Amino acid sequence: MLIKLDHTATLNIQEVRHQLHLGKQLVLIKNFPLDDLYLENFILKLGKPVLEARNIKGKSVFDVEVSKHNDFFKSIANSNLDFPLHTDCSDFHPIPNSIAMLCVEPAHKKQGISHFALLATILDTLSDAEKKELVQKQWTFRNKQRPILLQENNTYKICYDRITIESFSEVSPKDLELLNKLDTLFIASSFSMLLEKGDLILFRNDLMLHGRGGFDIDTKRLLKRVRFQID
Repeated sequence: MLIKLDHTATLNIQEVRHQLHLGKQLVLIKNFPLDDLYLENFILKLGKPVLEARNIKGKSVFDVEVSKHNDFFKSIANSNLDFPLHTDCSDFHPIPNSIAMLCVEPAHKKQGISHFALLATILDTLSDAEKKELVQKQWTFRNKQRPILLQENNTYKICYDRITIESFSEVSPKDLELLNKLDTLFIASSFSMLLEKGDLILFRNDLMLHGRGGFDIDTKRLLKRVRFQID
């Protein structure tokens, strides 16, 4: 589930790209420099970064930290709230298939723990009938209609963000029952890790769900996020 590397040693970029292509494990790089430009240049070696609309310099790095506007959180990412397992950019076209997160400052008291669920593990818990239903049924992700499971050439990819689904569409009691079942299944399939300062994690956004636990509102927790596309 986890490949652990160290930036102070010689990094094999092609091996990192290979592991991301496979999408079967999360890549953790310890002791990564805490610098936006260095992070951006590193991601350019792996794929094509997605420019972040909320970056005032028009770059690809987004600060995941507690931030409010008119006493409201700017987004759930910019809150201290629990963030359930999900896919980033579920309403984008195309959905970026990879994510990098650099821990600049972890939450205190061992809070804000990161959670991950591999699609391969999730698929092992689903029957053929359940897979078929998740491939066929369309859900509303803001202004996009998509299935939760996408099947291409006998392989699967996942797109799931319950918050977006329930925020932009009417969900029937039957659909709520299915979403509750999926959440339970995803949690049971997940693993957790506590990020430390200088930890860079890289993972496939279409082959792994991710989320985090909540933390105290006054924490200085800061992660630097870059979404990108590898071919």
